[in-house]
Amino acid sequence: MIPKVKLLFITVALLLLIQGCWGARETDEMGYILMMGIDKGKENIIRATFQIAVPQPAEGGEAKVATEIIEVEAASLFGAQQLASAFISKHLTLIHNKAVVVSEEIAREGLSKYINPLVRSRELRRTTFLMVAKGKAGEFIEKNKGLIFEKYPSRQLDIFMASADLTGFILKSDIHRFYQGLKSPGQQPTTALVAVQKNKEEQNEEASSRSNEEKTIEEIAYLPGEIPRKGGNKIDLIGQAVFKEDQLVGFLNGKETRYYQMLTGEFKTSIFSFPEPKDPEENLIVMEIRRGRYPEIRVKANGIKTVIEVNLFLEGETLSIQSGKNYEKGKLEKDLEQYISASISQEVTQLIKKTQEEYASDIFGFGEYTRAFFWTWQDWVDYAWLEKYPFCEVKVQTFFNIRRTGMMVKTAPTHF
Repeated sequence: MIPKVKLLFITVALLLLIQGCWGARETDEMGYILMMGIDKGKENIIRATFQIAVPQPAEGGEAKVATEIIEVEAASLFGAQQLASAFISKHLTLIHNKAVVVSEEIAREGLSKYINPLVRSRELRRTTFLMVAKGKAGEFIEKNKGLIFEKYPSRQLDIFMASADLTGFILKSDIHRFYQGLKSPGQQPTTALVAVQKNKEEQNEEASSRSNEEKTIEEIAYLPGEIPRKGGNKIDLIGQAVFKEDQLVGFLNGKETRYYQMLTGEFKTSIFSFPEPKDPEENLIVMEIRRGRYPEIRVKANGIKTVIEVNLFLEGETLSIQSGKNYEKGKLEKDLEQYISASISQEVTQLIKKTQEEYASDIFGFGEYTRAFFWTWQDWVDYAWLEKYPFCEVKVQTFFNIRRTGMMVKTAPTHF
């Protein structure tokens, strides 16, 4: 039998261990931040922009606005979040925050001191999207307020990132992925790139002077804010930001981002337009290209030079042959496969060389394949892969097969 005094002591101890949620807050006391922007401050170190969800009426109907945007200048992100309590009746929380947008100015100075507190936060998930804005992050969030197809920006970004699998020119980037790139000796970080739509009348005049072949090759080679368009939301999400260590060093456009994802194995499917091999100024061949299987990457070092060998495996479905030639079978089909394979290999090689010569940044993670050269982590770190990357020789080979030809197995000749 347990003595009564001892039983009482055990009971009190258990009650202390299972104490209730004394620090809990009611739902209507919370202000849910959906998107956060970071800019350089004028009066203080940073300017934080918060897009907050506006509660909807419980008795039915809808509020006039779905979100409210506030800006606060402070010495830190969490200081700005706290300072907002001086003029917001809600306790702001990041538990439903979907994206962190960083201005180009902040990114060029270095993101480490902003990413470290975000990784440490109990409220913010590492799966939160991380994006760099060309221009001001606050302006991007402000222009993204009046959405056309969605009510909340968090839902809009979810759909954007889901569509990345269908286009290839949007990069899925989050805080965890960026943090991994910061800490790895074999890979540099990268993020999605966003911007506000701008008028590009002069650019459109320049584009009109280009040849048909040039227009086809550059079909999605845009940075955000440069897309020739009308209507829709006021923001663009295309391309990616390239970092060396924690500093922004340049951008990749939509076309380059698509080839980047081929190299990293993230590419799934996208629509490509190619000038017809023997008639590039008049006709196009349009293909839906899918990943056949993950790329094969080997890094070889013999003490004299380091060689990066890449094999890409892709499959295609014919969507359009404007000339009406029978590319579905025989020699023309094989010629087309070789032509597309060579085109992709050339584009991928150019992209790798761009990161070597212009940015000196291995965003593809080729350095991860050098781990096998060493017995210990420190030996790998001392190898200093990022210093060797700009001088590596690159060999890219693409294996492309046409698997389907749509609803036509043969193009019949046209008689005029």
